[in-house]
Amino acid sequence: MRTVSAETAGSEDWEYVLSCLRKYGENSMCYLDLEPDKTWLISESVEGFAGCAVSGHGLIVCGDPVCDSSDLAAFMKELEEYAKPQHLETILLFVLEKNLPVYHSLGMGCYKTGEEATFNVQNWSISGGKMAKVRSSWHTAQHYGLTVSEYMPWESRDPEIERQFTDITRQWLQEKHTSQLQFCVGSLMFDRKCDKRYFYAADPEGVIQGINVLNPYCSGKGWIVDIMRRRDGSPHGVMELLFHDIMEKIRAEGALYASLGVAPFFNTMDEDHPALLEKQEHYIFDHMNYIYGFKPLQEAKAKFQPMWTNVYLICHPKHMTPWMDMAALSVLDSQGFSDYVHAFLEMQKAKWEAEAK
Repeated sequence: MRTVSAETAGSEDWEYVLSCLRKYGENSMCYLDLEPDKTWLISESVEGFAGCAVSGHGLIVCGDPVCDSSDLAAFMKELEEYAKPQHLETILLFVLEKNLPVYHSLGMGCYKTGEEATFNVQNWSISGGKMAKVRSSWHTAQHYGLTVSEYMPWESRDPEIERQFTDITRQWLQEKHTSQLQFCVGSLMFDRKCDKRYFYAADPEGVIQGINVLNPYCSGKGWIVDIMRRRDGSPHGVMELLFHDIMEKIRAEGALYASLGVAPFFNTMDEDHPALLEKQEHYIFDHMNYIYGFKPLQEAKAKFQPMWTNVYLICHPKHMTPWMDMAALSVLDSQGFSDYVHAFLEMQKAKWEAEAK
């Protein structure tokens, strides 16, 4: 396998990876392979690649490898041949359920690691009783005079719009209890041409109150809302307005699928015999929301009435070890495992102070 840094990739490698994404990128996470924290493992036997990072003895892959489905087994064998002499343990995060038979046939371990909020774009609407709250919020945002527009930086750059996108993102990060999550979360990426789409909701004075950044999958027939952020103090309903108007636009363009991304660790106990890792994930989802807020994240997605589809963690060797857990966490958190420990201690301190009152 040939290794290429996404951050420093030349135009030829960049265009090759983009071409593979456009042809074979079924997993909604696949477009995150363009982020600068990835290393591309480009196959020498089939057309395709995987976006990965190394932590300790862990080779962490974002989603499924990007290749034709008929080549997946061959790609994975080549990946293991690459990892073995380096004594690397392979971990694939958030893979599709449809690919599990291939991974099982190669003797890899499989653990449910959450569910993805997906939509049939052509059928979704804000009509009906279950969507009453979303519909009310959408009307409220319209009442405030908010309007949704698409920013197209590849046609014409606008420094003021980009400044507001960046300011909203910076403000959002300051409100978090941990450092920025990475690897399975995208960035604005204004400075390298790609297929991202940028939408924003602005008030009558031109102040951007909320942003959505979309990544494509399934050859442009699907779009995932990778970034969904609002300005502090923004009018109620800005996110509902953005999502509704974006769905209307991509429906008219012929899109079939949409996603609000994965709700990590959601429903990991619904397997017949949940493994220890799945039990740990369930505990984090239920009890450690001060740190990562996975339950509120799932609830925010659920109000749009998605179809929930299972996603999995795949590993080789077959059984996850604590060292493999730490390797994956270190890749996902920009400050590594120490950031998790610090946030956990802050959570305990907040509990003790609340009990002392």
